[in-house]
Amino acid sequence: MRIVSIDSSLGTQLLACDAEQAPAGGSVKLTVLAHSEQVDSRRHAESLGPMLASILGQAEVAEFPLDAVVAATGPAPFTGLRAGLVAARVLGRTRSVPVHGVPSLDAVARLALDELPEGATVLVATDARRKEVYAARYLAAGADDVERLDDFLVAAPEAALELGQADAVAGSGVTLHPVLAQGRKELAPVSGDTLTQVRVALARLAQAPAGTILDAEPLYLRHADVQVPTRRKRAL
Repeated sequence: MRIVSIDSSLGTQLLACDAEQAPAGGSVKLTVLAHSEQVDSRRHAESLGPMLASILGQAEVAEFPLDAVVAATGPAPFTGLRAGLVAARVLGRTRSVPVHGVPSLDAVARLALDELPEGATVLVATDARRKEVYAARYLAAGADDVERLDDFLVAAPEAALELGQADAVAGSGVTLHPVLAQGRKELAPVSGDTLTQVRVALARLAQAPAGTILDAEPLYLRHADVQVPTRRKRAL
């Protein structure tokens, strides 16, 4: 199964991989075929097209049909998240394949939980700008999925700590706001991960009825900074 995975939660990540069916009770096997990344959080629009063309042009990708697209749905800053999801939808439509969504924080949580003992909890906090973070706590759910323990939050780091007990912390927000660590193990200093979100998507699809498409609507926890006026102002 050939999959292209897109994440634009902070910088831009694209990845093409081949997925093999997981053995009973085991983790899905993924083979990376091509990968591209840029870290500038303000160059999504300029970067996505050339990066996608490069990924799709790789011999191991171009010679085989694409089966699905997996895209990060945030929460993340508005402009970058929108650019990645638009690119995913365009690719899905042009190749006539489904586009599956995975929340960015779910992927960060799964990446962190790979390094923790069974039953451990992790607080994921990613950069939301404006001295705030997107945050939620997680438990592992099997080898490839996660269970979210809270609603997504966008708030000051101190408010994220009020979500409750966690054995470790993860995400780009922890690097920016050391107050989140409080002596706990710090893991996965990222805002998303293209390979891990494929693992999560495939785990969820394996538990769902055939033909299920995972929700790919963006998780905007804030309104856009630029608002379209509802009506013209009258000149007096």
